[in-house]
Amino acid sequence: MLAILIPWRAGKEFRRLKAEKKWLVALVIVFTAGLLTLVGNNLIQKKTQVLANQYIDEMGVLTEQQRDAVEDFQSIAVMVGVVIGIGLIPFFWVAKSAVFHVLARILKGEETDLSSAMHVIGYTYLPLIFQGLIDLYKGLTYKIPSYEEYVREIETSDALLNFVREHNIFFIWSLILMVIAVRELYSMSNKKAALVVVLPYVVAWLLLFAFQSVSRQLIGGM
Repeated sequence: MLAILIPWRAGKEFRRLKAEKKWLVALVIVFTAGLLTLVGNNLIQKKTQVLANQYIDEMGVLTEQQRDAVEDFQSIAVMVGVVIGIGLIPFFWVAKSAVFHVLARILKGEETDLSSAMHVIGYTYLPLIFQGLIDLYKGLTYKIPSYEEYVREIETSDALLNFVREHNIFFIWSLILMVIAVRELYSMSNKKAALVVVLPYVVAWLLLFAFQSVSRQLIGGM
């Protein structure tokens, strides 16, 4: 299975998985990667919650009663956030596989079912386990910044820099494996497989940049 991590050997492994499904392994890989990152991010969020509350107070967007209500709800909100985060792990897995499946069929790829796409795409999450371990380590060792540093980081946040941080070598590694998986599952050329995988990400990234740009303008106008 670990041979999948080596791009020039991954094709053979995906062809084997195309014929021999191992769902339990795929599930473990996807949820391990997702949960590690979720826990790491949640640790950082909990450590900076006081700073976030202070920042909201200084913005003056909440009345005193609203602020008290928000503080009372925060403990519940953390749990709700964790539950939603766990739910998003399989959601994005299924959604990603479905988009790839539809695009591959449009490009005349070999006929197969969505479950097969989900199965092989699950194995492309292997590099993201390494990213998850890094995220967990960051969460455990995160040092709370001063309030001034926290505000500066929020107000001078660079969308491009954040994009590069989030889409690092582990993401690129996983993306390459997705292209190989799609190529083998649908018997497509490298170019078509790359189009199937990269196009949805490009659209998602453009929407994300647009959302972040609007959000910064709204925050700046308050």
